[in-house]
Amino acid sequence: MHEIQSFFKKADILTFLNIIFGFAAMILICHDQLEMAARLILVAIVADGFDGYLARKTKTESEFGMNFDSLSDCISFGVAPALLMYSYVSEWWVAGICLLYVGAGVVRLARYNVCAHDVEEGIFIGMPIPLGALLIVLAIFGDLPEILVVGAGIAVSYLMVCSINFAKIRTSSFPIQNLAVLCLIAIPYAYLVPVARLAFAGCSCGIFMRKKKK
Repeated sequence: MHEIQSFFKKADILTFLNIIFGFAAMILICHDQLEMAARLILVAIVADGFDGYLARKTKTESEFGMNFDSLSDCISFGVAPALLMYSYVSEWWVAGICLLYVGAGVVRLARYNVCAHDVEEGIFIGMPIPLGALLIVLAIFGDLPEILVVGAGIAVSYLMVCSINFAKIRTSSFPIQNLAVLCLIAIPYAYLVPVARLAFAGCSCGIFMRKKKK
């Protein structure tokens, strides 16, 4: 009844890969390989998108899967991006901002698990943590000034715990947005900085416009 294999579904394999990519990113950060670490966080975002798609496609969504996904997100999109931001800026006081980001991310995931069944279909309350991690990675890939990267960390921390509604990207047929993230992973480093800056600006403007509309 309580054997671990009875809980695991096919989609949970992708969730487990999410954990592996997130932890591998942290190891690379410890060895000062920030670019490769950032790419692994992007790969984790792709795995996170596809595990939900696979669970819906195979009709194997479960409470275990939801909680397992949230715990993996704490690692890949909470701790790993915070450590990446700290290593990129390399100032002692940034540790406080990183702690704020991790705390906000964990609170956001806990709220999601508690309120998931009470929220209107197609809506997230607060920014999803994978999107927050994507913005941090884009800011660093875009080689933005350190103060803007820190500012992005503070803004994302607020947006994750606020009550602003974020519309879900429809993935009933295929998580097409993950192809865009895959393309970003595949872009050579020589072209990555301008592309990441454009993507960061586009995401930021989209969030600002949505907030104002609400």
